[in-house]
Formats: sequence, C-alpha cells, structure tokens
Amino acid sequence: MNQEKETSFEQYWQENRQQLLNQNREYKETLESYKMHSGADWLLFAIPVVAALLVFDWHPFASELLCWIVSALVAIVSFALCVAVKSYTSHARPLSEIEAEVKEQARKTFEQHKS
Repeated sequence: MNQEKETSFEQYWQENRQQLLNQNREYKETLESYKMHSGADWLLFAIPVVAALLVFDWHPFASELLCWIVSALVAIVSFALCVAVKSYTSHARPLSEIEAEVKEQARKTFEQHKS
C-alpha cells in the first residue's frame, strides 16, 4: 500500500512539478537571481572570455592545439568561478534545496487529500 502511494505521488509530481515550483515565491526569486541584471553581472561573464584570450595570446606552448585546449580549460574554470561568485553574492539558496522542500510540501498535501 505504501509503495503504491509513493508511486502515485511520484507520478503526480512528474505531471505537476513545474506548476508547483512556479507557485513557490522563493523558487521564482532564486531562478530570477540567476539572470543577468546589472553591468557587474555582464562583467562577471566576460571575464572567462578575456582570460581565455589572454592565455591564447600568451602562447605558453609551441603547439597551437595545446594552446586552444589550455585556453578552453581556462575559460571553463574561470566561468565556473564567476558562476560561484554570482551565486554567492546573490545570497540565494540552491534551487535543488528549494525544490526538495516544495516536493515535501506537495507530498504532505497529496497524502492529506488521499486519506
């Protein structure tokens, strides 16, 4: 019986997940905080491009392919750092944490209506 309830809730969650998340104010605010709104946001995301170009122009290796690979790695690492800075400065909780709370609230509501 419990397994049947769990399966039933998971099906309900899959069908209504996006609607339930969109009804949650904190989820919407956090999602909105990931968007670029200011010049500082644009600057943060320009840094990886500039870093990759500087490394590529530096030519630390004789092989051009190796320069491309190192530049790509620098761009990826600097992009990850910029995203971390952006999320740290926005003081928002992770979306996965908020989604877990919304899912738990939906589970409680679902179980109350099924009882």
